[in-house]
Amino acid sequence: MTSAPLPEVHAKGSHAIRVFIVLVFVQFILHLFTAFSSHDPRLLAPHLVAWLHDTLVLSALFGLSWLCLRLLPSRVRSVGESVTVAILILSGVLLSLYPQMLREYLSFPVNLFAGNADSAGILIRDYLGFDRLAPALLSAMAAIASLYVPPLPPTFKWASRLAIAVWALLLVAGALTVPRSPQPVFSSLNEELAIRASNTPRAVPRLLPAPRRQIGESSPMPGESKRFMDAKATHIFLIVLESVTAEEFENEFMQGRSSRFYGRVVKQSLYFDNYFTNNLDSYASLIAMLTSQQVPYRSYTDTTLYDAVNDSPNLVRDFRQSGFRTSFVSTYDTQPFVPVRKDWTSILHRRDLSTRGEWLTVESGRMESATEDRAAIPAITSMAKSNPRTFILQELAWGHTTAWRAKTGLTTLAYYDKYFNELYDRLVADGTWPQSLIVIVSDHGNRFGAANASNYRVPLLVVGPGVKAGRDSELRSHLDLRRIVAAFACGRAMPEPRRGILVTGSTEKWVYGQIDAVGSNLFIDDKSGRVLSKRGNPDPAAVHAAFQRLIDRFGKRFGP
Repeated sequence: MTSAPLPEVHAKGSHAIRVFIVLVFVQFILHLFTAFSSHDPRLLAPHLVAWLHDTLVLSALFGLSWLCLRLLPSRVRSVGESVTVAILILSGVLLSLYPQMLREYLSFPVNLFAGNADSAGILIRDYLGFDRLAPALLSAMAAIASLYVPPLPPTFKWASRLAIAVWALLLVAGALTVPRSPQPVFSSLNEELAIRASNTPRAVPRLLPAPRRQIGESSPMPGESKRFMDAKATHIFLIVLESVTAEEFENEFMQGRSSRFYGRVVKQSLYFDNYFTNNLDSYASLIAMLTSQQVPYRSYTDTTLYDAVNDSPNLVRDFRQSGFRTSFVSTYDTQPFVPVRKDWTSILHRRDLSTRGEWLTVESGRMESATEDRAAIPAITSMAKSNPRTFILQELAWGHTTAWRAKTGLTTLAYYDKYFNELYDRLVADGTWPQSLIVIVSDHGNRFGAANASNYRVPLLVVGPGVKAGRDSELRSHLDLRRIVAAFACGRAMPEPRRGILVTGSTEKWVYGQIDAVGSNLFIDDKSGRVLSKRGNPDPAAVHAAFQRLIDRFGKRFGP
């Protein structure tokens, strides 16, 4: 019994042509399917333009390969075409992954050339998820199947001419829309070319890696802390908003006509209007809030650079050692980035909540698979009612992907108003409100505006029966939150105001900078060494030196 022969990979590039045509068609189907399944007609045009640029990418690869084949001796051209086919299939597989994420890419464009292997691994493993790789399998199977399809007979030459004419039209249309491309490859190329075209010299040298911890030095060991034994508020709720700036919060949430919740609690709340995040990524922001330690790295690259900081003294340990039940709550299906993971009494995900199908969900990726945040309120309030002392942190999911608003029409802050009204009503109904304290804070602002100081200024609103209404306009940051919570829960002194803070951009781009109490700020792109934006008179060399010292100190204490 003989096996079926493998397809002959020759015949004047016919197999490479067929693979190319099939991949272009598969991309078209993937874009159309994603656009229509989103139920958002605004996405159709970006998907079609992105498909034109996918065609350009595949055409460029095919054209370059064809030129290389022409230069090869005839005896090795069949091997050369096999390589061409393999390159096309691999490229098609990679391109097939992003149509399902195009909605997010339009909101948060990432420069592919600013990433690394670690961030790519996290994207596939933790964000996209292996169960979302079906388009890659479809692309690969369709391309391989095309190798077994016989070429068109000579009587169908008109079809070849028509295909060439259509291809030419697609190339022209794609070329005309390149400057404002929604496609990751061309968008990233546009950014890189813009950087090089500016021809701006480096203002500062690259940051250097931190020195490794010496033998004998160790990461911090758990310490004993009972700072909340005398807490007057015995039910503390730290609610972390998703990607909300202070300006958005003030304009939408704190206006009485827009927010019913704030109107109800305005006389028992204090707002910090000069409060900043130290990082533009959620994980590093949460670490700063709980440990008072700044991670001077991009969160989702090489996490081994800062994992040890999770063992340092922190707010969760302070509460747990003072007799509080501590719980981290997330309505995500999976949340691999839980700060100070060892110190929580319990960690709740969507599978631990009684959702009963009544809550809205999104399934736009492994890291985005979540139930709306209100689904956790019954579990949170029940925990507070059944335990004499509780500290609960809920990391809100609504707003992390634009799919929430597309499904409901609700803005992030409009939804949060519904959330806080329900939480407040349940605490009052359960009788736990008199002993409660709600701390509302945002993790960060727009992660892809790393050179804009307004994206680092985030809201901090403390609400409770014993809170004296007012505003605090001193410069403070996530590094002060641990002491701020202690001040409200136990009546202790507020942390001293800061004269300035160092900040770190998101995983998307290695940006760092400094923000001062007087409003001056400066942001530097480490890759190019350029000053991206500047207000006032900060010195780039001084900011670079201060941030390098931060990296060195952090590395010596928490590094690998």
